[in-house]
Amino acid sequence: MINRKPVSLALLFAFAASLPVAAYSADQGANKIRLQTSASKRNNETAFSTMVAWRKDQGRVNKANGLSFVLGSKAKNPPNDVEVARKITRALSGGINYEAPHERGAIAEFKKGRPEMLVSNKQGFDLIRFTSRDYTNQTLSYDIPGKTFNQAGVDVAIDLVYSAAVEYIDNFASAISLKPAGGYITVTLDDKQPIKIKTDDKTTSQLEKELAQAIGSSASYSLTPIYPNFTQLRSRNYKEFDGGEVQLPRLKAKSLSIDIDDPGLGVLTKFSFPDVNKDNNESNSLTYLIALLVAAALGFVFYRKKTN
Repeated sequence: MINRKPVSLALLFAFAASLPVAAYSADQGANKIRLQTSASKRNNETAFSTMVAWRKDQGRVNKANGLSFVLGSKAKNPPNDVEVARKITRALSGGINYEAPHERGAIAEFKKGRPEMLVSNKQGFDLIRFTSRDYTNQTLSYDIPGKTFNQAGVDVAIDLVYSAAVEYIDNFASAISLKPAGGYITVTLDDKQPIKIKTDDKTTSQLEKELAQAIGSSASYSLTPIYPNFTQLRSRNYKEFDGGEVQLPRLKAKSLSIDIDDPGLGVLTKFSFPDVNKDNNESNSLTYLIALLVAAALGFVFYRKKTN
């Protein structure tokens, strides 16, 4: 006769482990990032886009993109910094409403008369990622209102890319040159001395390594992305990871400013927020798997005892 008590206890443990653990969700506005804009330094119309990703409890990750095209300095009426901020905010808000009409867990806000966009979470949701993709060569500044990136638990990455990769269509333009046109990259942390790097005759990976070294111990050059790039087969505006980026984990600074003054280059700036519920999911799944293995092992042992 099989002693069913140990088997029953193991199965009960497996069932209990399968139950969802209590999920954490932030209060409204607990996760936020502010982007300050400026006017485009490019001559012609160029692309600028943002991506925000969020999660509700332990549910699936929602993400939305906002794509805009910003007129250049040679346009009849080029937009100023405030107009750029309003345009990109509308684009991201529209993306959020379209991609997740029933789970709009992120908010993109434009404050009238101010050259900035504030992205934050709604009640019951958590922001987990924010990306900007700039090919306009405008000066961009980022901060977490009231906190350093480190205090907010936010990791940062800077990925330099070639403008030609998104501005020319295959088979419709010959001799596309994937290289900088010549100019400078300037990165500023808080009110510290700006880090200025000349771009002439350098690849994006060379520039990223030089930038990481110039920033110092808080930065490193990485061959793996801080998180996967959003891609879309039907659009050239969302590019796959190109193999390298500068990463600044838990950056102890209140603001980050990036100025790309080279029409041959663009920049993807990424911000990774703590994904608390992802950890809960992974921990719960592992516990459940272990419980099932224990139950199976105990069942096998008592079955062998019965047959013997």
